[in-house]
Amino acid sequence: MNKNIFVACDVSSQKEILELLKEIHQEISGIKIGLQYITKHSKEEIKALGKFNKPIFYDGKFFDIKNTLVESVKSLKDLNVSYATVHLLNGLESLKAANEAANLINIKLLGVSVLTSFSNEDLDQLGFKDEVEAQVLRLIKIAEKANLHGVICSPLEIQIIKKIAPNLKCFTPGIRQDHNKDDQKRTMNAKQALEAGSDCLIIGRPITNGNPKENIQKILSSLK
Repeated sequence: MNKNIFVACDVSSQKEILELLKEIHQEISGIKIGLQYITKHSKEEIKALGKFNKPIFYDGKFFDIKNTLVESVKSLKDLNVSYATVHLLNGLESLKAANEAANLINIKLLGVSVLTSFSNEDLDQLGFKDEVEAQVLRLIKIAEKANLHGVICSPLEIQIIKKIAPNLKCFTPGIRQDHNKDDQKRTMNAKQALEAGSDCLIIGRPITNGNPKENIQKILSSLK
């Protein structure tokens, strides 16, 4: 049982990503490709990831004016991706329009709330009046009104999100199995995140650094 783990393929070359997925595709639920991959690869290379018969999560984090946002979502039509991300800071009307466009091409939109690398101090420096939890809740309410499929949130906010918007799926990065947080600040381990109510874990470096097969087996063993 793979416990709904999407591997974050934050590697640059197509060869690397294909080798990684060949090794662990049976243990994962899906494939997440982020900006590091997206900006270097063609549509054909993205579509080629479909050979593993796993849903592809296109983590482009779109954030722009409404028309550009909608057209960006439409541009994903022929990529065979199942999920795509948009920043909730786009606002309600833009998110509604983007979600309508996504529904027409069978893509589920996930709203990015506050990046898991952000702390209260980071938000303060950017001029936000709310601390992380309050800002996340403010944005989650917008995601719910826009009828998005789900949200990207840190494991620390899952329980409060489920209380106010139980229909939203929680996709959670910031999964760390040890004390090495890398550049993340709001983290939990995989078991803690699932117990908190995560619908899907997004795990990158804890799987891809070192021996991916051994790493994911350790993560899965920790969930028993």
